[in-house]
Amino acid sequence: MSFAEAGLAAHATAASVAVAEEPDHGPPPPPVAVPAPESIASEAPAGPPIDAILLRFAAGARDRRARLPGGHGFPDEATEAWRALAGELDLYLGRALPQTPLLELVRARVTVEAEWDYDQRRFGRAPAPLRGAIETRATRFGLRIDAARALGLGLFARVAPPRLRWPIEDAGISSVFGMRTHPLDGHRRMHHGVDFATSAGRVVGAAGQGWVVRAGWMGGYGLMVEVRHPGDLTTRYGHLSAILCAPGDAVEPGRPLGLVGRTGRATGPHLHFEVWRGGEPSDPLAFLGGASGTGSAGN
Repeated sequence: MSFAEAGLAAHATAASVAVAEEPDHGPPPPPVAVPAPESIASEAPAGPPIDAILLRFAAGARDRRARLPGGHGFPDEATEAWRALAGELDLYLGRALPQTPLLELVRARVTVEAEWDYDQRRFGRAPAPLRGAIETRATRFGLRIDAARALGLGLFARVAPPRLRWPIEDAGISSVFGMRTHPLDGHRRMHHGVDFATSAGRVVGAAGQGWVVRAGWMGGYGLMVEVRHPGDLTTRYGHLSAILCAPGDAVEPGRPLGLVGRTGRATGPHLHFEVWRGGEPSDPLAFLGGASGTGSAGN
């Protein structure tokens, strides 16, 4: 949806900057207590869907295949990433069967097998211990899929729903949460959010019910909106081209907050999305559940 389609032109505040000239004043301080209603957090779910973990892994795998030379043996960086993923898969497969829905199992198995095949085609045959570890887990996924089908758990499995909705639909993920080389200065540093690459002017919606606590210019974030949610959660939406809300506004999931832009330190139009819990940055994909759309684009 574009800004014009949203019919909100009269309420937007816009700003444009020369990206390369914007100084980096650092991130705003961590979220602090605000005068918003408190609520009791719901019981912790058994665990988030596996989709977010696999989405993050697949993005990293694509980056490695683009950066590292092929035909020189399976790189140590890829080996360590696969070992870490094996640990995550073990945790997931350790859940009770009703907490691993059939469709989620099938998506996970297809993703693992596809990325495994892509890596070996790019780098060559993986070390025997790693091959055994990944193939064993793929077999375990197959056995669990068979069991779920036999028990009719398919679409009827009860799992905890994602806590937050995606702030923008059908956008490619150009950078994930974690350490990365900054695209502007080349320095390796922590990336506290997820970047959704999409066209400028698209409407950004609130990821959940809450209250706007900040809305304006925030240094390297450019135009940014910060929303406080029940359960000690805070979300941030950066590099906007326009803001469609004001501090103190109560918002519902999907309520327009701003428009995708490239204000602040950005190399192209995208939404920088952060999730903070208890004053600490967290991986947004763990709160969003499955992907709304994937792809690749500039940061």
